[in-house]
Amino acid sequence: MFSLKRLLALSILVSVIILGTVIWRHLEQQSPEEIIKLLPEEIDLALENLHYTQNEEGQRRWTLDADKAEYQRDSSQVKLESVNLLYYQTRAFGDVELTADQGQLDQDTQQIDVWGDVRITTEQGEELMTERLHYDDKLRRLSTAEPVHFKSRQLELTGTGLQVDIDQGRLLVKEHVWTLLHPAGRENLNK
Repeated sequence: MFSLKRLLALSILVSVIILGTVIWRHLEQQSPEEIIKLLPEEIDLALENLHYTQNEEGQRRWTLDADKAEYQRDSSQVKLESVNLLYYQTRAFGDVELTADQGQLDQDTQQIDVWGDVRITTEQGEELMTERLHYDDKLRRLSTAEPVHFKSRQLELTGTGLQVDIDQGRLLVKEHVWTLLHPAGRENLNK
C-alpha cells in the first residue's frame, strides 16, 4: 500500500529527473561558441578571489588580492573590486598595505590605479587616506592629484597632490599643506 509520503517522494524524484533531462538536452544543443556569446563582449576572463604576486629576482615585490577581477585581453587591463595590495620590504616603511574599493591593473606596464576609500597603512602604524591613487612599479612610486590625509604618532598632515617614493621613503605633498605636530607622539592614532 502506497502512503501519501511515498507517492509525494516518487513524484518529486520523477520531476527532478525530467527537469535534469530537459536542462541537459538544452545545454547539449548549444555549441561552446553560443555559450561564450552569452558572456559580456568586453571581458575575456572573469575571476573571483584573485591572488597575484609580482616577483623580481626570486623576491616578492608585491601581492595583489581582489574579490573580483575582469581581464580584457585586447588592452591587457584587469578591472578589480575590493583591492588589497601588499608591498614587501620597503626600506623606510617596512611592509605597506593598500586597500581600495576599485582598481585597474595594466599587465603590460605593471601600473595600478585604485579609487574609492583608498587607505595605506605601514608597519609603524602610519596611515594615508585619499580617494584615488596611482602606482608605477618601474619607479616604485605612488602618486595622486587628490586631497590626502596622513596620520602618524608624530604628526597629522593634509594637502592636495602626493608623490611617495617607496624605496627612498620620501613623501611629497604638493599643495595646500596643513600640518599638526605632536612632538611627544601619541599613544592612540584615533584620538
